[in-house]
This record gives sequence, structure tokens and C-alpha cells, in this order.
Amino acid sequence: MRERHLEEIFKQWCDERDKIATTFRERNKQATLEPMKKQIANFLDALFEMNNLQINSDDKVIEQIDKLEVKPINSKERLTFMIDSPNHYHSFIQLSQLFEELEKQYRKLLAIEQNKTRITD
Repeated sequence: MRERHLEEIFKQWCDERDKIATTFRERNKQATLEPMKKQIANFLDALFEMNNLQINSDDKVIEQIDKLEVKPINSKERLTFMIDSPNHYHSFIQLSQLFEELEKQYRKLLAIEQNKTRITD
């Protein structure tokens, strides 16, 4: 179930990324606000899911990032910026990079798990 949920989050990001990029190109900051907030929440969901954790409270999510084992570099700082300024173009760039890095880590974890399964069979 975890894999299916993560795959869905990465797929949703791919589907939304181009729409958000178009909205930024059109310089419609107001229209980017809600999709960006949703995708930041999806990123956090995927990040915590990959660490086998659930998000406990919105207030302490950023502080909890330091404790995560699997995470992109400088996640806390980058996410803090995005949460404070979700409709800035630089936030979109950061979110795109974070999703890319997290998906690479996810694929690596999947490969490691599959190798472990093959060895034990």
C-alpha cells in the first residue's frame, strides 16, 4: 500500500508541475497559491511516508524533518522558504528539485528492497 500511495503522489506532481509552471509563466501568482500549497503538502506526505512516519501536527512538521533518515539535502531550509512564500517562482523551482531528489531516493530504496527479497528467496 505504501508504494502505491507514493507512486500516486509522484504522479500527481508530474501532472500538476506543468500546470503550475504555465501559471507562473503567465505571472498569475494568485492562481499558483493553492496548487503550490497542495503540492507542498503532498511532498511532506511523501517525505514522512518514506520514513514510515505520519505527520503529527502542522506546527511541528518542520522541526521533525531534522529527525528523518531519508530526505533531500537542506530539506528543512528549503521547505521553510516554500511554506513562507508558496507563490514565488523560486519556491516552485525548489519544490521541483525536492520532488526529483525524493523520487530518486525512493527508487533507490525500492531497488535495495528488491535486492534483499531476491537474496532471501
